[in-house]
Amino acid sequence: MSFKYHEYINSQEWQEVRKLALQRSAYKCQICGSTNYLDVHYNSYDNLGNERENLQDLVVLCSEHHQLYHDALAEVERLADQRLEERLLGGLLQQTPALVKGLSNFPADIFTSSLRKEVFNYLCYRAAEEKAIDSAIVASYLANRKLLEAEEAERLLNNWVSCCSKPQNSEAYAQELHDLYLRRQIQQLPAVITRLNRDNQRSVIELIDVIQAVVQIIANKSNTTQLVHIADILSQTFQNIEERHEGISLPGIPCGFYDLDAMTIGFQRSDLIIVAGRPSMGKSSFCLGIAYNIANNYKLPVCFFSLEMSKEQVVERLLSAEAGIESGYLRSGRISQTQWEPLSFAIGMLCDVPIYIEDRPNINVSEIRSKARQVMLEHQGLLGLIVIDYLQLLAGDNDENRARELAKITRSLKGLAKELNVPVIVLSQLNRSVESRTNKRPMMSDLKESGSIEEDADLVIMVYRDEYYTPDTPDRGIAEVILAKHRNGPTGTIKLLFYQQFARFKNLARRN
Repeated sequence: MSFKYHEYINSQEWQEVRKLALQRSAYKCQICGSTNYLDVHYNSYDNLGNERENLQDLVVLCSEHHQLYHDALAEVERLADQRLEERLLGGLLQQTPALVKGLSNFPADIFTSSLRKEVFNYLCYRAAEEKAIDSAIVASYLANRKLLEAEEAERLLNNWVSCCSKPQNSEAYAQELHDLYLRRQIQQLPAVITRLNRDNQRSVIELIDVIQAVVQIIANKSNTTQLVHIADILSQTFQNIEERHEGISLPGIPCGFYDLDAMTIGFQRSDLIIVAGRPSMGKSSFCLGIAYNIANNYKLPVCFFSLEMSKEQVVERLLSAEAGIESGYLRSGRISQTQWEPLSFAIGMLCDVPIYIEDRPNINVSEIRSKARQVMLEHQGLLGLIVIDYLQLLAGDNDENRARELAKITRSLKGLAKELNVPVIVLSQLNRSVESRTNKRPMMSDLKESGSIEEDADLVIMVYRDEYYTPDTPDRGIAEVILAKHRNGPTGTIKLLFYQQFARFKNLARRN
């Protein structure tokens, strides 16, 4: 028979078992010398089971539980360094306010005692106010706060000063303590994960996303940067400008289409980029081309979320474009003798390209974030691009108002781009109203549920092929890429070659 904890401790059976347990479960800890009993530990168990039959096993478990307590204390001691904390504070007491201010970006939690945290915070406060710092001033403060007697405080602070013979190493001491602090944070992760896992209302993907967010918070704490004076930034900025002037680098990630890169100066990290077009304009092929260019040319991993095509169809398009074989032949398997070699070569090329494809329908932004983070972890935090095909198929929160639901999704996508510091391309449909106009070139107002898309996007790119509507046009084989919105630069239209049979876009302009 099995009981829940709150039921069991109030039962008559527990009282009987407890009496028996107290006779048999007393043991003396070899570490701390204390005598421990079963009932000291019973509240750690959610489900105790039938102790009459398993009492001895439970006593052993309780002994082990007490040992874990000491193990945990040992871990805390391993991840703390009291002497180094005292040495750092002793060093700061010998520094000028300006030098102490330079270390105020470190959190007080790098110290493991409330007294040392209090001293550090007070030193940072005085440094920020550009007030003098010495042992007597801090001792007086501690006495006024009734934390220590004045004489005891001054004696303690002088001991800290005497144990720090190299105050110039204070920043190195602070960095080492900060590393120990982060390790203590990491040490707590298993308990945090266990607590989160008790919430059965969360899906597994949501749980993973929350856990990754917790890890990201710790990762963010590893950055101890602070406000920087403009003079310290100007030198690096000037060097960057020189490199761009000489054509060595772009401030963003080049997409591989030269005229578009010239207008955008590369896709900026944290940009939300909308690529829109009517069906058969080639917007999926255009975005696949960008994904391939970034992954192949810069060896940056790319995540491609295909909510419309299967992953096999996505790969077939990439193979068709790379091998120069019509996709119809690949789908039917009618490959000629001369086509096997370029096909094999294309397969070999694509195997080395870091493109990751997810084709699950009804995926939501949280799941996209989780999967993108997994790729970043596998690639030492690198991610070149996220592509989502397409916006209107993304799962929302089942809001009856679809326009409002899409607004929430686009805001989440912009947040995703900023959080992961990566450009996010999202394909979008256009309204059918385009078809009723004489001039079929798309406009911003043609975006389906356009309000939030136009507001949240940093770039809006529209793909148009006149050949689709006018077969005898002089622009056969030409696609117009219309940059309709550019938050930080010019708008305009560029032209690319489009090989429809291979679903491939190529540069019409030469590389500058």
